[in-house]
Amino acid sequence: MKTSIKLLTLFMRCSCGTAQKKQVEWHPIVQKAKETSLYTNQVKWKKVNQEFIALTKDKTNIEGFKEGLQFLINSLGDKHASFRLLTDHSIVASYTGKLEPEDPERDTEFLTSVINDISAKFSYQLLDNKVGYLRVVGIGPGDVKKQADLIRNGLKTLKEKGANKWIVDLRYNGGGNIEPMVSGLAPLIGEGFIGGAINAQNEIRDYTIKKAQLYNYERLACAMDDQPNIRATEKVAVLLSRYTISSGEMLAITFKGRSNTKFIGEKTAGYTTGNGYDIISDELAMIISQDIFIDRNKKSYDQHVGVDVAIPFQHHIPMANDNQINHAITWLNK
Repeated sequence: MKTSIKLLTLFMRCSCGTAQKKQVEWHPIVQKAKETSLYTNQVKWKKVNQEFIALTKDKTNIEGFKEGLQFLINSLGDKHASFRLLTDHSIVASYTGKLEPEDPERDTEFLTSVINDISAKFSYQLLDNKVGYLRVVGIGPGDVKKQADLIRNGLKTLKEKGANKWIVDLRYNGGGNIEPMVSGLAPLIGEGFIGGAINAQNEIRDYTIKKAQLYNYERLACAMDDQPNIRATEKVAVLLSRYTISSGEMLAITFKGRSNTKFIGEKTAGYTTGNGYDIISDELAMIISQDIFIDRNKKSYDQHVGVDVAIPFQHHIPMANDNQINHAITWLNK
């Protein structure tokens, strides 16, 4: 990777000053991370700044900057962070620090082939006893309205067929664009403030549903109708796994605090932070955690999204043999 970088944007001298006073100057990338990172109060910034400048001094391309960018992310302790090329969104540097034994990032092959499979699509079906089953997978960039309509139309179809209790399967949801996920499921999630994120300054970015439409920080995500009509008392079982990641976790959190709702499976991956997207040159973006997810009761999730009933995730097995689904159906039919 030999893409050139404009040094005026990315490089500054370590220090300047007169004989009377020496004042440290911040590298602009470090300064931006310092201003926006969720973990800013946990970092020894002066030391990080000096080391970053030393690692990137006299470097003239992205490959040369890679070591410094990697160092910065690991110094933040931010496993959700990365630096990416603007051209194709490929990763230049990402977190390589300590991971928990069950962290899904250790299972790269399964993540790539199953969880982050771009060919995976939203699916739904009506099960026995009027149980509506919806599998919501990760959603990449694209037309929010079109993607939301797929989910909403599935919800409508199941309701028309008589569904009055629900399974929302998020076990294969590796994240992506939260807006079509919530917009599509809005009638099932319920009205009002449903969650969001809070930053280090205690500022809240809210998700609110009004007339079955998602408002993301007061901005309408996409125009939707208010159908189907789903009662707030209808039971919902939310299935989770250690592969439920990032916005998949936020989607799960929007159901936290909803009445008649049970969480079944495994605790999620723990990528429960909202990332900023700061363009730091004409070719590179910095994507680091800036806030932490909260639910409709403003409870924060700084580690994982937990479950009410712990059952190991079984993948690639017939639905009839799926212990999580069977437990959900038993509970829904009580």
